[in-house]
Amino acid sequence: MKTCPHLPTGLFRAHRPGFTLIEISLVIGLLLGLATFAGMNISQVRDWQRGKDASVSLQAVFAAQRAYMADHPADDMENVSASQLQVYMPEGWTGIPTVLSLDNDSLTVDHSVMPPQLLLGTAPYDPSGNGTDGLWDTGQ
Repeated sequence: MKTCPHLPTGLFRAHRPGFTLIEISLVIGLLLGLATFAGMNISQVRDWQRGKDASVSLQAVFAAQRAYMADHPADDMENVSASQLQVYMPEGWTGIPTVLSLDNDSLTVDHSVMPPQLLLGTAPYDPSGNGTDGLWDTGQ
């Protein structure tokens, strides 16, 4: 036991190993804050990945459109069917792709316009708000 010559004995305790309640509370608070921050970022990364996947799908359809138009320059893209484009899809693609929105709604690829776009019902779908950023669109 430590003693101090100027104070009566018994005022100083022996040092015990361990953590105080404040130290434990701070560590738990920091861990909860980090977990919350990581959870929010993971959600944003998933949304970004969905947008990039949709962009890849649209770029594949756009490549098929360009290849079709190279072989049939007099045709109007509005009159080209999905089955006609399917032949020109890149290797590994079996048809016009399907895409899910951020809310898991099924989106259709409008292949009658160049470049193609995603439709939710009859309205164009691009939650990024920028038609050339490569998320939910063909990019530049």
